[in-house]
Amino acid sequence: MSCDVKPGGMKRYLAGDIIFKEKEIHPYMYKVLKGSVALYVNHEKEHENVLGILEENRFFGEISMLTGRPQVYTAVALNDVLLMRVSEEQLESFLSENRGNTLGIMKSMAKIIVTQSLDISMLMEDLNEILKDLPDDNALDPKVVTRLKQYQLKYVEKTYNPEDSFFSAEV
Repeated sequence: MSCDVKPGGMKRYLAGDIIFKEKEIHPYMYKVLKGSVALYVNHEKEHENVLGILEENRFFGEISMLTGRPQVYTAVALNDVLLMRVSEEQLESFLSENRGNTLGIMKSMAKIIVTQSLDISMLMEDLNEILKDLPDDNALDPKVVTRLKQYQLKYVEKTYNPEDSFFSAEV
């Protein structure tokens, strides 16, 4: 079980504790002060993947905190960890009191953006290859073809209509 060290500031988690779960709206970002945290997609499911292991001075959870969107991964304490917890309301004062952390947060967010962009590019290339290689004799289930084309169109719409995109939010 986790226990507070300082209300709203620091949290301790024991090895194996789940800090937050994928698809959960969680209003905090964290900085690892001691220990390490693993980030998983499909945690404890058939297609579980480790996205990364974060050591001291690394940040996580910032995208969900800032957008109000559900987490895209599950964060789990690999060993006993001490985390600094920051809400959106605390962010401005946190950054003004800890200026050195601004670059760390920006690097964390940039890494997420680059990784997701590469993943999307590879997925789109795969979809294009699948669509290009479809047999002309309609041997493939038309529902599958339709779903692949719909997915591709959905991606294109989000790319060319930024006001409808995931990151559209009032600032």
